[in-house]
Amino acid sequence: MDALICTAIAERRLLMFAYADLMRVVEPHLYGVNSAGHLVLSAWLLPGYSRSDPAGGWRSYLVSGISAAQLLGERFAGPRPGFNPGDPRMERVLCVLPAPEADGPPNGAPNAAGPGGGA
Repeated sequence: MDALICTAIAERRLLMFAYADLMRVVEPHLYGVNSAGHLVLSAWLLPGYSRSDPAGGWRSYLVSGISAAQLLGERFAGPRPGFNPGDPRMERVLCVLPAPEADGPPNGAPNAAGPGGGA
């Protein structure tokens, strides 16, 4: 699972997985070990994948609760507003979203190649 999550983060690719009996599609940003010693993924949940908050937003997922994880072909532009690569809840960071490209699109905007395309 480490390699899959780190690949998704490094390549800015969407990640789909089952969590709490629902399929989730997220933009993974940060993966590491929290202060309680658990592997945790910090990600932006895309709208429509949560009963409690259908608008999506920031979520932390215990990796022990993730199953059926798949790397999707679609990419995301870069860090979402509020992303903190130095999240104090993380005792040890395993993978972190790379800095946005200087000439890339604004945060949350699709890349110039359109959905799923791009470098």
